[in-house]
Amino acid sequence: MTTPSRVPAPPAPAIPSPGDLPSHEFGLALGLVVGRYAFKMQDLHYGYWTDDLPVEIQNIAAAQARYTEFLMERIPRGVRTILDVGCGAGNTARKLLDRGYAVDCVSPNGPLTAAARELLGDRVSFFECRFEELETERRYDLILFSESLLFMKLDQALAKALGLLNPGGHLLITDIFRVPAEGKSPIGGGQHLPVFRDALARQPVDVVADVDMTPGIAPTFDVLDQAYAQAIKPAYELLMARLVAKYPWTMRVVRWKFRKKIERYEQKHFSGRRNAENFKRYKSYRLFLLRKRDGQVVGKGEGGRGKG
Repeated sequence: MTTPSRVPAPPAPAIPSPGDLPSHEFGLALGLVVGRYAFKMQDLHYGYWTDDLPVEIQNIAAAQARYTEFLMERIPRGVRTILDVGCGAGNTARKLLDRGYAVDCVSPNGPLTAAARELLGDRVSFFECRFEELETERRYDLILFSESLLFMKLDQALAKALGLLNPGGHLLITDIFRVPAEGKSPIGGGQHLPVFRDALARQPVDVVADVDMTPGIAPTFDVLDQAYAQAIKPAYELLMARLVAKYPWTMRVVRWKFRKKIERYEQKHFSGRRNAENFKRYKSYRLFLLRKRDGQVVGKGEGGRGKG
């Protein structure tokens, strides 16, 4: 596969410092630090558990690798240039590069961008901004949203992505979606699946593939629930008991002032309800491969990369 020539990336808007990151982005950066040390994780996405892989925390990195393989197997023939939106620590981009694709990365998260730069060096161009703020004349054969679309305004993100595709280009989306169900989900996040399908119907795309990955993704939540029950909760309780014993008056004030936040945190993570069963009840994890219809022009700008 021949690597296309590159057009220099323009300056991007400044991204927040680690202390100013939104909570979900801070959590991703923290998760990478802990996951790398404890479980040799190189990725931040969910794991994909096949029947031959025991559902144990020690296998989370292997399950994440299988997720990436599953995703890359769905890339259409003829794709040469890829934009990885929300590249995380860069491990998926590295695997794409190793397969011969030319890759650019969008990353609004300073700590994760630093990790990706360390891994990828000058093999890719980084757009250090939110996808919605991206300005470039480059155009791509495929744009990858791996667990990044859920943070964006749907119609705006789809229209922008289609404007960055070459004619006949593809969007590859893997993400968590909300589905209609009774009761309140203990697991947050995700676009509403019926709304997402309606949005696709408004765009000049054909749905090439719609794959339900839920059965393979759901065990990740049993693994995480066990980690909270067996390690994080006991450690949390020990720490809180120690602080109360050492600083009783300070902790009394802290627990009163932040009682609602503390209650929400404890209910969210220690209730035992964030498990595979409830994931399958309230969520659907899907892979969508979408093809931009020939002759459709969305947004502005032409061309960008030569074919070398």
